[in-house]
Amino acid sequence: MTEDPQSSFLQRAVSGAMDATVGRVEDRVVSSTKGVIDDLEPYLAEETVPRIIDELIPYLVDQVVPEVIAGLTERLALQTGPAIVEGMTPQLADELVPVLLERMRPYLEAELVPAVVDGVTPHIIDKAGPQIVAGLMPYIQSEVVPEILDEFVDDPRVRDLIREQSLGLLWDAVEALRAGLAKADDIVEHILRRILRRGSAQDAVPTDRLPPGRDRSHAGMVSRLAGSGIDLLIISLVAAQGLATALSLIGSVVDPIPTWVVAGLSLMFAWLGPLYLAVAWRAVGRTIGGAVAGYAVVNATEGQLGIVRSVIRASLSFFLMPVWAFGMIGTAFDPHRRSWGDRLLGSRTPYLVHVEHKSTRKGSEWR
Repeated sequence: MTEDPQSSFLQRAVSGAMDATVGRVEDRVVSSTKGVIDDLEPYLAEETVPRIIDELIPYLVDQVVPEVIAGLTERLALQTGPAIVEGMTPQLADELVPVLLERMRPYLEAELVPAVVDGVTPHIIDKAGPQIVAGLMPYIQSEVVPEILDEFVDDPRVRDLIREQSLGLLWDAVEALRAGLAKADDIVEHILRRILRRGSAQDAVPTDRLPPGRDRSHAGMVSRLAGSGIDLLIISLVAAQGLATALSLIGSVVDPIPTWVVAGLSLMFAWLGPLYLAVAWRAVGRTIGGAVAGYAVVNATEGQLGIVRSVIRASLSFFLMPVWAFGMIGTAFDPHRRSWGDRLLGSRTPYLVHVEHKSTRKGSEWR
């Protein structure tokens, strides 16, 4: 069926008119709406929007916000929070924590640390300390102490220190003995002079030159008898042991031992005493007993005694011991405290002086 040309033209004309009308209407509506909005905008901004916000805030605070927070809290706790902490941990450790510690140090040192120490100390002293010590003691005794002792023993400085301390204690004890004997010398001399009604003793050495701690320059009766007693004991032990050993050896070959052999050996060992005294006086000016008692044996000029006078003095003091001891009475009346035998032989017995040497070892010299 063929469309009518008039009808088609009419439709196009109507359609064009409608489009033009719609376009004008839209333009008029847009312009009118914009004008209305522009007119309403001040009113909305000043009155309507604030009223809407005021009405919405209680609803948001009471219902919407708690629901949002409740919904977010679980996610923050399970996912977001750990992820943030994990991501920030290196930065916190490298930057934030040192700054915090540095700024908190005055407070920590001044208040927190002392408070913690004061609070913990009684517990440590009363409970933790004894338990720790009791638990560690077996290990310390079995492992630590032996290792420390080995280290000390192997250290030359420790050995030298122990040796020096031991020598120091020994010399202090010897000096105390010497001082006691010197004091006894003064007391015995004072008693003898009072019994025999003699005046006070006058020493030949000026007071400012007397040995430290001594009232006289030379050894008196007590010191010399003590030294002689020590020497006699040493000689007796050595001679008796030597004679017994010699007789035992000979007895293993000859049995019975001839009497003349026993007499000869006895005489030989009897001379061991005078020989020891003479050699000691000639070599170093003192015997072991004299060194312990604190005196030396010298000549009139304080030099070492000659070999001849040393042998004669040793023989007289050993074989004529009672006579020599009786002659000690003369020490109470002589300026140099010489016995009658010392006057005969020109010998003297000055006190030994306790001195310190540069090598830090202690020794003695006579004055």
